[in-house]
Amino acid sequence: LTTNMAATVIVSVAFVFFVCTSSFTLADDACGDPLLPLATDKPNVLLIGDSISMATPPSPGGYGDRVRDSMASVALVQHNGGWGVGGQASNTVKGLLCTNTSTPGNWLNFTGTFDVIHFNFGLHDLAIDSENVPVATYGDNLKTIINRISSRGKKIIFATTTPCPNVTSSYGRTNAHVIEYNKQALSSLSTSGVNYTVDDLYTAVDDYCGVNYKSCDLQRPANVHFEPKGCDFLAEHVVAAIKKVMAI
Repeated sequence: LTTNMAATVIVSVAFVFFVCTSSFTLADDACGDPLLPLATDKPNVLLIGDSISMATPPSPGGYGDRVRDSMASVALVQHNGGWGVGGQASNTVKGLLCTNTSTPGNWLNFTGTFDVIHFNFGLHDLAIDSENVPVATYGDNLKTIINRISSRGKKIIFATTTPCPNVTSSYGRTNAHVIEYNKQALSSLSTSGVNYTVDDLYTAVDDYCGVNYKSCDLQRPANVHFEPKGCDFLAEHVVAAIKKVMAI
C-alpha cells in the first residue's frame, strides 16, 4: 500500500467504527434513562406513555409525576425512559424498538417483575407526520407490545388515547382519528391472548368536557395536552385504575 492508500484505509476504518459505535449509542439513548432497581418493600408500577403521561414539557407535563407522588407511600412508580425527556414513548414503532430485549437500554431491561404496567400509545401514531403508523399496523404493534410486557408485569393496564375535538391544527390529528385508533386498539388487544384491563381515559375526559367539546378547562386551548387541572384529573383516574387491579 502507498502512504496515501494506507491513510485512506485507516480513515475509512475509523469512519466505520465511528458510525457503528455512534449508532449503538443512539440506540442506547433512544429508550431513555434506565429504570431504578425494583423496590423490595412495596409494589412496583411502570408507566409507559408519551407527553400525556411524562413529566416533562410541554408544560405542565402529564399525569405521570402526579401518579408517582400520589402513590409514593404504597408503590414505587417509574416511567419508561425516566422522568426527563427520555420518557417520551412516542409511537408504537418506538414501542416495538424499546420492548425488544435485544435493543440496548430497552424498557424491559430490569430484574424482577412489576406488579402493574400501565401503558398507552396513540397520539404519535395517528399524527399525519413522519411518526404516523397506519391504523391496522397500530393494532398489530400493540398486540406485539402487550405480549412482550405481559411477561414482565403481573397486571397489565391499557389506557385509551385522550380526545382532541378542540384541536384545529396539531400534525393533522383529529378526534375522528382518535376514535378510530382507540377502536382498533381495543379490537386488536382483545385477540392478544393477554389478560389486561382498560383504563378508558378517552371516555373520562369526554364525560367531563362533553362530546365534541371545543374548549374545556382540563385541556389547553387547541392543543392535545392538558392544563394542570387536566393532569390532576387524569392522574386520579390512572391511580384509581392501578389501585383497583392491585386491590388496595
